[in-house]
Amino acid sequence: MFKATLFDVDGVVLQPRKEFFSLKFAREQGIPKEAVEEFFLGDFKKCPLGQGDLKELITPYLPKWKWDKGVDAFLKYWFDSENEKNEEVLKLVADLRSKGIKCYLATQQEKYRLQYLLDTIGLKNYFDGAFSTCEVGCEKKQPEFHMFVLKKLGLNPSEILYFDDNEKNIQTARQLGIEAYIYENLETLKQQTNQGSYPS
Repeated sequence: MFKATLFDVDGVVLQPRKEFFSLKFAREQGIPKEAVEEFFLGDFKKCPLGQGDLKELITPYLPKWKWDKGVDAFLKYWFDSENEKNEEVLKLVADLRSKGIKCYLATQQEKYRLQYLLDTIGLKNYFDGAFSTCEVGCEKKQPEFHMFVLKKLGLNPSEILYFDDNEKNIQTARQLGIEAYIYENLETLKQQTNQGSYPS
């Protein structure tokens, strides 16, 4: 019997990106994409694991990127470009919660965007809580992430349903006994949530 459902953020709760922000920004600024990717493929990787502060690490790059409005304005510009909620998925989440199913976010985020997602666009109002890699200290493709979630929720793997758009994350969860599915579209999501046995 399922007691909780986990949802990935980017590509599931939020609409999929049309293109990576680094490419979009480089084009708009008229700079080589390699200049932006240097950060995102390097120092940035520490941030979603809670090993580095995004504002501190990105600030030295901004002059190279012709950005003179400050780090806070840059983060707002970035985060605002990737914030389109999947309203149909959120309606499904509301339906599950109305049936007594706890719903949580399971996401790879650094701390500033996590706060933006929860507070600024209000995802905290749709879910019972959130588990983020920056707080857990490891990626979702690592079993330690899912073991952390299981311990915090006090549930057995068979009591959790999980949706993500990353195959590696799904495979890791399945190896622990969690019923996990690749998110394909709304219709399959509805079918998969209806397959389970939920408390009445």
